[in-house]
Amino acid sequence: MDLDAVKVLLESQERTFRSALELVVEQWKERIRLVEGKMTDLTKSLEFSQAEILDLKNNEKVLQKLNKDKQVAVEELQSRVAELNHRLNYQEDYTRRNNLRISGLKEQPVGETWEQTAVNVSKILEDKLQLPSVNLERAHRVGPAAAAASSHPRAVVVRFRNFSDREAAIRNAS
Repeated sequence: MDLDAVKVLLESQERTFRSALELVVEQWKERIRLVEGKMTDLTKSLEFSQAEILDLKNNEKVLQKLNKDKQVAVEELQSRVAELNHRLNYQEDYTRRNNLRISGLKEQPVGETWEQTAVNVSKILEDKLQLPSVNLERAHRVGPAAAAASSHPRAVVVRFRNFSDREAAIRNAS
């Protein structure tokens, strides 16, 4: 083979090799473009996610502050409710200050009225406790009317007009 033929053959192989190499380079360039595109998309997605995370962290801080404020308000309200319950109990106790509960006072078998109960209590205070001039505000039975066969009469709540009359009744009953 002569030199010209080898030269032609080498040039032909060089073109074939160049062509194959250019094809491989183009394929790699295409793959690199695809990877760069995916990286760009991933970068944008990551930036979006980071922005969302930052927003969520800010929202969490705001919600934690709101929650803390609400807890403080709830604690203040609970304290106020406890104070008001204490005051209510005191007022209820104070309104019952002139009351006295009497057990064992015979009950009329047919519908005793509160006026009749007050008269019966006044008689007992006068006859048994020697308190003739006691002023009663009212006297009434407590609870539902018992059956006729019941051996236990209902208790009576007596409200005295004066605290001193109530104390005298307790003192004389002892």
